[in-house]
Amino acid sequence: MKKITVLLSSSLLLLACGGAPSADKLAKDPELLAKVMLECAELRLKGESTNIAKCNNAKKAQQQLLDDAKKELDKLLGN
Repeated sequence: MKKITVLLSSSLLLLACGGAPSADKLAKDPELLAKVMLECAELRLKGESTNIAKCNNAKKAQQQLLDDAKKELDKLLGN
């Protein structure tokens, strides 16, 4: 029973911390996206890996924003 309580507590703690923000969340929050991009750039400058969830999600968010902008531009141009 104590093991179950410990596991549940650990799971709730991880959920509360939130982990890496999703690509959708980053795409909707430019300030958060900029912050994560800066953190990833700092990792890159230190020679550390950027192949982590938050950096990968930031890349996906940037791609989503570019795709959305292209769609809007195509609409405006009548394509």
